[in-house]
Amino acid sequence: MNLFQTKEYLAVFARHFCHQEDIVDGIWEKQTDKLILLGMKPVLGGEEVTDYGQDNLTALPSGYKNIQLDYIREDSQTYRQFKDKAIKVEVAPFIDLPDNWDDYLAGLERKHRKELKRKIKRLEEMNSFYQCRPETVKADFEQFVRLHRLSDPNKNRFMSEPMKAFFWDVVTATIPGWVTNLCFLKINDEPAAGAVTFVSEAEVWLYNSGYNPDQKYYSVGLLLKAHLIKTAIEAGKKKFDFLRGGERYKYELGAKDLQLYRIKLEL
Repeated sequence: MNLFQTKEYLAVFARHFCHQEDIVDGIWEKQTDKLILLGMKPVLGGEEVTDYGQDNLTALPSGYKNIQLDYIREDSQTYRQFKDKAIKVEVAPFIDLPDNWDDYLAGLERKHRKELKRKIKRLEEMNSFYQCRPETVKADFEQFVRLHRLSDPNKNRFMSEPMKAFFWDVVTATIPGWVTNLCFLKINDEPAAGAVTFVSEAEVWLYNSGYNPDQKYYSVGLLLKAHLIKTAIEAGKKKFDFLRGGERYKYELGAKDLQLYRIKLEL
């Protein structure tokens, strides 16, 4: 199930960023010159917050000549239906999870496996622990936002107060088939890295993350993600999805690319 195309997620997006009169059939939004999938327009000065478009688009709305479908996954029915009009735009790295942690480590490139083990051993010398819980606590959310803003100047600009309000409504929304987790790596009882994940019966999606640069020596951002992969394996999940973006750390952790497409239809 594509969380980003559920009515619950789209309702949050529409409430924050859309005019009701521009919404068509609950999944489309009217633009000046075209119709796009709801959730796909850049917001708050050009930020994109929805990672995947519609997986199973069974029908197109009538009365519109130009329709644009963004971030369509290569493994979706929508891509297969309109493959001849698809243009590559982005990748979404993911890991097919093995049955155990040792097999996961064995599947990494030798240099990445060696580095990960070294970083894990270094962190183990500190007073550190991981915390991850499905109930969204306001204090946890505030810590996540703080770490997100600290970790990178671009993330600081991204997480404006209006964006923070949107994120809060997303992480507290009840979306059937999904649980939202706020997870942290703490050193000396202080949050050093944080992440928001969406968890289904078979998959874990990493939506966003941040860390305290003062703890960069301990690779806290990377090791929190490694821990999330480990706990996903232990929980019997089949896939760990990093969502959109080709950041280097994703491949260091063993990810491979899922291709995403833009499809423009002139009817």
